[in-house]
Amino acid sequence: MVGFFPMRNALVLAGAAAVLLGCGGGRLEDALLACPRIALPPDIADLARYRDPSAPDLSNLVFQARITGIEGPCRAARGGVEAAISVRFEVERGPAARGQAVQLPWLVAIVGPGGEVRDRQRFVLPVGFGANLTRAQVASPAITFSFPTQEGRRVQDETILVGFALDEAELALNRRRGPR
Repeated sequence: MVGFFPMRNALVLAGAAAVLLGCGGGRLEDALLACPRIALPPDIADLARYRDPSAPDLSNLVFQARITGIEGPCRAARGGVEAAISVRFEVERGPAARGQAVQLPWLVAIVGPGGEVRDRQRFVLPVGFGANLTRAQVASPAITFSFPTQEGRRVQDETILVGFALDEAELALNRRRGPR
């Protein structure tokens, strides 16, 4: 009976490692790795684009979109950690849309522990709608960011901030409307 508890603990640890490996991509060191946080601020998680921004009503809506998910596995890399994120979007074409495609402007920023923006990248994702369809779900290609490990700098203190690249009127509309 004395040998049962250590064996049970080993089985529990092996089972937990197997679950982590199944979720993360296969390597135990990646499953136990410190990763940056991923944030989606609610005021930049939605985008409503109007043909005439001064008249934001349904008849003037070109499209509306929202970010539905962010995937960002981490892995150990030479000198630090790499995070490869992909963003999922849901897009609905509005009555004022012309054509079967829209362009989604979105951004990723790396924010340090003090709130300073260390890096910012803007992207445009083309979204096409099939014949007679007004909704589409799309995902961005994976974008890789490197986080060097240095003395006094912890990867888990960094934040990957994701959202739409909004103009001031779109941001104000989101803040008035609140999170959806």
